[in-house]
Amino acid sequence: MSTVNPDSNSRPHKQLLTDSLFSEVLEKANASPRKRANHNFHELTEVYQRFLNVLTKDTYIQAHRHKSPPKPETFLVLKGSLGFILFNEDGTVQETHRLSSEGPVYGIDIAPGVYHTLVCLSENAICFEGKSGPYEPTTDKDFASWAPAEADSNRNEYLETLRKLF
Repeated sequence: MSTVNPDSNSRPHKQLLTDSLFSEVLEKANASPRKRANHNFHELTEVYQRFLNVLTKDTYIQAHRHKSPPKPETFLVLKGSLGFILFNEDGTVQETHRLSSEGPVYGIDIAPGVYHTLVCLSENAICFEGKSGPYEPTTDKDFASWAPAEADSNRNEYLETLRKLF
């Protein structure tokens, strides 16, 4: 995933979530092949990871869980709307939730080990995510074998199937 501020060692003592920051990260998301970008407010070694995740309508996120080590995760939508999908172990849909900056549901907090994904329902969306750290790319996500990988040619068809749930 694209990260706007990879060198967070030089970060200020505070960071404001502003329209200009949203615009900067959205520009990165639009330019990214994955059509999304992160802006980290943390160092990768910190025990609490917090970041903006800016998504465009064309982004696909393979269903995954945070199991080893187990990590809960919180999503709060700051702009736009997202479809949030929770899955059973076999890939059947367990629950769907529309999250929107307009409400009535603004976010979700999920337990560790739950398969999930999200789809962007608006042209773009900005959410704040928080989860346990530190970030270790080799173990951060356990991808669902029943969901197409991001590089699979059928991912767009699957994305449309997910979007139709909303």
